[in-house]
Amino acid sequence: MNILAFDTSSSACSVALLTHEKIIQHHELLPMQQAKLILPIINQLLDSEKLTLKQLDAIAFGCGPGSFTGVRIATSVAQGLAYAAEIPLIPVSSLAALAQAAYEELGWKKLLVAVDARMNETYWASYEIDANQLVTLKGKENVSSPKVIEAPDKTLWHGVGNAWEVYHAEITVKSIQTNAALLPTAKAILALAKHQYMHGKTVPAKDAIPIYLRDEVAKKVADQG
Repeated sequence: MNILAFDTSSSACSVALLTHEKIIQHHELLPMQQAKLILPIINQLLDSEKLTLKQLDAIAFGCGPGSFTGVRIATSVAQGLAYAAEIPLIPVSSLAALAQAAYEELGWKKLLVAVDARMNETYWASYEIDANQLVTLKGKENVSSPKVIEAPDKTLWHGVGNAWEVYHAEITVKSIQTNAALLPTAKAILALAKHQYMHGKTVPAKDAIPIYLRDEVAKKVADQG
């Protein structure tokens, strides 16, 4: 199984390649440079394993929410490569990727992810680790004031994402421990994408769309009005 994964929803440019059960990755903080460097990094990883795009089974990408520009970069690059290679795509939530990265790097199993969405709002969601050692969403992904972030139950959860630092005075839910520096990783996306691929959860390039959350909220308000 050969799957390429990448995420540019944060300040990092994160790319990883799964081939023959081996993972190689490039994860680097490159704010404002992802558009220029993501394709050279992808080519470097493919060349290192002597793979071409057409030898990939699928491409996974962080579809958001996150930086509007970063999410658009990842989506457009994924679509372009998928069209060229005639292979399917696997969109993966960037919040889920952050939660999965926290589990893989820190061993945390109950995760309340909160990321700064600017304009005094946060993208946030809660995840738990399942029997496959993968994160599962509890409830839904949200965009709202940091003041309304809440855990799905009264047990203590770990806080992950930069909103825990940016809005520390406004987030009222208690957590066991927080890590505001951790970012989504392509390696974490691979873990989630591999499971989705094995269960046939892929989409054609034309159906891959970025997830902004704010658009969904605006549409709900308009429909209700």
